[in-house]
Amino acid sequence: MPTPRKIEQVADLTAMMAKTQSIIVADYRGITVAEITELRNKIRPLGGEFVVAKNTLALIAARANGLEAIQPALHGPTALCFAYEDASAVAKAIKEFNATAKKLTFRGGLLGNVYIGGENVVDVISSIPTRTEALAQLVGVISAPVSGVVGLLNTVATGVVYAVQARADKLESEKAA
Repeated sequence: MPTPRKIEQVADLTAMMAKTQSIIVADYRGITVAEITELRNKIRPLGGEFVVAKNTLALIAARANGLEAIQPALHGPTALCFAYEDASAVAKAIKEFNATAKKLTFRGGLLGNVYIGGENVVDVISSIPTRTEALAQLVGVISAPVSGVVGLLNTVATGVVYAVQARADKLESEKAA
């Protein structure tokens, strides 16, 4: 029988899943409350959230959002890490945290609607360029042709200037003779 508390938890998880870019599922056994707080404080500014959830409630919320592909990762003690703004930055922060703590065991996750199974989920998501890196790459791609055109125009203009100067020098030498 669903209790009001469980109904509220499902509603909260459904809302979180509706606006997330990625979800990383982890086993949180052995991690202290202080470490969870440290991780939450690390990912919150990056647009992430770390939530401990019951598997059944998480699966109900996932189905409500069409994310049932996450089901294989939902077993045992489960923590869900949501990335709302920059999935790669949040995954990198989790990876960095776990490099020192070594207490989270990753089971899988979702990037968009695509399921990524196993421990490598954090590596896969963190390998994607962050929003800032992607924008820098985009600016580089856009500016390369523009700088090439500017260089070409500069070369043509320089050539014209040299040709006019050579002609002027030739006319002066003819006048002097």
